[in-house]
Amino acid sequence: MHPGTARIITNSSDMISHPKCRLVRVCLIAGLGVLGLAALALWSIWSRSTIQYDHLAAVAGASSPIALSVETEVQIKSFCGDCHAVPRPESFPRDAWNEAISRGYEYYARSGRNDLDPPPMRLTLDYYRARAPKELVFSAAEEADVPLKTTFTTEAFGLDKAEDLAPAISHLRWTRLEPDGNPVLLACDMRDGSVMAVDVRDRQSPAWLLARANQPCHVEPCDLDQDGLIDLAVADLGSFYPYDHDHGRVLWLRRIAEERTYETFVLASGLGRVADVRPANFDGDGKVDLLVAEFGHYHTGGILLLRNISEPGKRPEFKPERIDSRPGTIHLPIDDFDGDGRADFLALISQEYECVDLFLNQGGANFQRRSLWAAPDLTFGFSGIELVDLDADGDRDVLYTNGDAFDNSYVNPWHGVQWLENRGDLQFTCHRLADMPGAYRALAGDIDNDGDLDIVVVAWLPPQVRPASVSPVTLAAILCLEQTSPGRFVRHTLEEGKPHHATLEMADFDGDGDLDFAVGPHVVSSRLTNVREVPHEVTVWWNRRSESNP
Repeated sequence: MHPGTARIITNSSDMISHPKCRLVRVCLIAGLGVLGLAALALWSIWSRSTIQYDHLAAVAGASSPIALSVETEVQIKSFCGDCHAVPRPESFPRDAWNEAISRGYEYYARSGRNDLDPPPMRLTLDYYRARAPKELVFSAAEEADVPLKTTFTTEAFGLDKAEDLAPAISHLRWTRLEPDGNPVLLACDMRDGSVMAVDVRDRQSPAWLLARANQPCHVEPCDLDQDGLIDLAVADLGSFYPYDHDHGRVLWLRRIAEERTYETFVLASGLGRVADVRPANFDGDGKVDLLVAEFGHYHTGGILLLRNISEPGKRPEFKPERIDSRPGTIHLPIDDFDGDGRADFLALISQEYECVDLFLNQGGANFQRRSLWAAPDLTFGFSGIELVDLDADGDRDVLYTNGDAFDNSYVNPWHGVQWLENRGDLQFTCHRLADMPGAYRALAGDIDNDGDLDIVVVAWLPPQVRPASVSPVTLAAILCLEQTSPGRFVRHTLEEGKPHHATLEMADFDGDGDLDFAVGPHVVSSRLTNVREVPHEVTVWWNRRSESNP
């Protein structure tokens, strides 16, 4: 079966019962990969996007360029920018370009293409080394002058894991499992394949296992069979570490009536790495469809719609339809962006694209793609996206992070948090809110109960980061960005040192009127040499605002 072909299964004999071990969300290349998917149509968007980040290049202080002929420079830019924006020399320190250039030429040789005219590798290396800074320069983070108007206490909730097996929490989701029940915190662990539930309101209740997959990456509540019970849809990557394969799947955890258990069905298989799944009725027929982000790797990936074609009263059956064929889609938040009553969606696409695209539903789940924003460089490191009305003007803005460093372990000065402000008529303006190496997930909420939205951000980085001038023990792991006036945010560092949080959830967990948040550890190595170096628990940060300000 082709890696990009979905296989529909509705038989319970295809239930999953064995976990596998391995992950790391992949970005495509360290510098100038030249694979064969032309993205020249995005060049004008990338060009406009560079304006906001030009100050970073100036701070970096590149050395004087060497003299190359105009023809050679054109040849270099044409070769290095054939399938994505031309890599910017300031993306890496000077000595890192040796490895990056070598890898770029290697990728081209392996691609099987022969339609380009590669310049001599020596000249390409000279071009980038001469224009790259000797070292990347990171601006000192400026903390808020006034303390945050709330305090937090932390509490760990155990997940019943093997003591020496490193946790790999990929997603947290606060939701009800019963229509009239209390919400619980769901946790996906990509290392042992577990989807678990934690009742953070009941300290005496241990976490319980809902199902096992291979590498569950995302979980969403839904009711696929419309029986009034809350089911779960799970995105299963199919491998811990990134490579092209057809092991990715979409799972349906069907709730068993009157029991606390679930039956697992495979709704689609034969996919690349599946990073996200979102339920919605896209074609207006009243049935729940599933939107799937197939992150893939080099040759697999895309966006699929699993259209619900089941007959009334019958078990759900889905027809796969490919919406987009680019690898690298991370998240697919759904909303009605043009106000026509139909479900549209955003796609955060990484790899060589590094863009935010809007897919407008034209009716019948036929989508028109529109580019909202694209990064100025393919090393930007998109990592997460969320829809929120950050400026409280009545429309949905886009909050996103860029801090992925797992392709080459390099952190960049432009890692951080951004806000795409919705200006109306599907026009968005980008605002940079904060620098944060490794920024991976951001959620907005009124943390200090002052009537506007603040932002909590978590970071996730490899255990050994580059450049050597950056020390993981001094980096921020959790930030709170307090909104002090419309569109202005100040920084409060809540935790620092060895960032290992790949996910975040925010809600009023204890029902006391203020917002709490939860984080889970995600460790790259499978075994812990020191079991105390990373907690095995989900950690809840209880907001004590209501206690200190009755």
